[in-house]
Amino acid sequence: MLFFNLYEQPSLIFSTICVSFFVFASFYASIVMKKKSLLYFLYGFGLLLITSVLQQNAGYFYAHAVSIKMMVFFELMLVLFGSILLIISTNHILLKKNLNLGILFLLISIGLLAAIYAVFIANNANIVSDIRHIFPIISMMCVFIGYVFTPHIWKHVGSLLGLVAICGFIGLMSYPLFFDNLYPQYYPLVLISMLALSYILMIVDYLKNELDFVVKSQKKTASNIKNIIRSSPFPIVLSRLGDDTLIMANINALKLFGLEETQISRYHFKDFFVDADNRKLLLERLEHNREVHDFEILVKTAAGNTPFWLLMSANVIDYNNDIVLYSAFQDITLRKRHETVLQSQADRDPLTSVYNRRYFESKVIEKIKNAHVKNNPFAIFMIDADKFKNINDKFGHKIGDKVLIELASVCERSLRQEDIVARYGGEEFVAFIDNVDLQTAITVANRLKKSIADIVVYAEDKIPVTVSVSIGIAVSGVSDNVPVMIKMADDAMYLAKQNGRNRVEVYDKEKMEKVEIDERVSQKSQMHPAFFGEESNEISLLDGIESASIIED
Repeated sequence: MLFFNLYEQPSLIFSTICVSFFVFASFYASIVMKKKSLLYFLYGFGLLLITSVLQQNAGYFYAHAVSIKMMVFFELMLVLFGSILLIISTNHILLKKNLNLGILFLLISIGLLAAIYAVFIANNANIVSDIRHIFPIISMMCVFIGYVFTPHIWKHVGSLLGLVAICGFIGLMSYPLFFDNLYPQYYPLVLISMLALSYILMIVDYLKNELDFVVKSQKKTASNIKNIIRSSPFPIVLSRLGDDTLIMANINALKLFGLEETQISRYHFKDFFVDADNRKLLLERLEHNREVHDFEILVKTAAGNTPFWLLMSANVIDYNNDIVLYSAFQDITLRKRHETVLQSQADRDPLTSVYNRRYFESKVIEKIKNAHVKNNPFAIFMIDADKFKNINDKFGHKIGDKVLIELASVCERSLRQEDIVARYGGEEFVAFIDNVDLQTAITVANRLKKSIADIVVYAEDKIPVTVSVSIGIAVSGVSDNVPVMIKMADDAMYLAKQNGRNRVEVYDKEKMEKVEIDERVSQKSQMHPAFFGEESNEISLLDGIESASIIED
């Protein structure tokens, strides 16, 4: 009835608390410190504790017709396996591995034969009593030896307290061999609590050592990072990811950004970015991958000098208990300038430096899409120098080139930055004018025509050379196809030529159809009467010759 009258047994309540504390401490310590020895000790000690409880309540089992010999043999088996588990625990303490199977089998065999002999052959209560005490004493002494030979045990309070508790258990187990009276019941509970407390102290000591190890590792890592940064041939910067503050920069980075080492903490990494969108894109990539490679950024120095290009590679790392951005740079300003030159050569006309036809047609497609999104009208101008061949013939191509250069320059200066001017071919120029209606487009074209008429280029004999232009306009709403709109502007420009040059004309379908009809009539009036009605017939040198003659020949 000892297990069931819990509230009538204050000593049992205290025993339950002590044992529960010991079990919790054992499991927790084994998990935290990753020590199997503590679990084996818990299992072995638990079996010995169960044996002790069975002995105290043997009368209950005898009263229920349980065989005395079987009961005693079962107790000895619990003692045997509990003692072996304690020995296994000792082996883990000393050697950090399981007990050799051969030795384990030998111990089990010896204990089993001793129990069989004491219970069934000798049937001697004294031998049984000796086995009950000697096996646990030997196993606990093994545990004691394991504790003693544990490295640095004398430096740890928890291990020393555990050693004292083990000595106490050995003393309690040896007590009945020398004395007949019983020891106080609270002694083993005190020792169990002491052993549990030793485990808690071991955990605290273990965690403290782990923390010290982590701190030392972080300091070593930080020192290594610092040495790498300082010795690197590339500019390297560390910036705190949380508030973007600069933490460290090597000599090359200080020179690159125009900084003094004492000024680093006053700056943020974002202070050196020219383009905010460029930095936003960088942060988005870091958020997804925690690293970027070969990322191009446009930056400036601390003094805000001429921007320059850097190729950046960055990683998010731990440094001194903080999350920082480790950034390495390579100056690619010369490469970007070379790329810009090559791109300019690919996109611009070599003579006039305005955009070429290929760039214009591709860029205007994007402009038209944006105009539709914003619901803005637009127009395309076709600009052609009047009687430009006469200038080349009279003053030479060198002067003709100067005229084209000035014409292109006036077009760019007269139009807005968001407009596009390109040389379409020869003396023809094309322009895209954004966000203008028809009347505004006509006004802009007339103003442009007047500005071009004011151009004066001097020939070798200081003879002034001027030029006029005819401008054709195609406005949005008729078509969104770039080649079609250019053709419409070209037709309108042709109409301006037909109407006397040096004027502006807007594409009109009816006017263009009338011009085409007039052209056909004009061509027909100049045709010889012999060819009337023969426009669609082909004339062959073989007409009138029979095919048979051709074959014979």
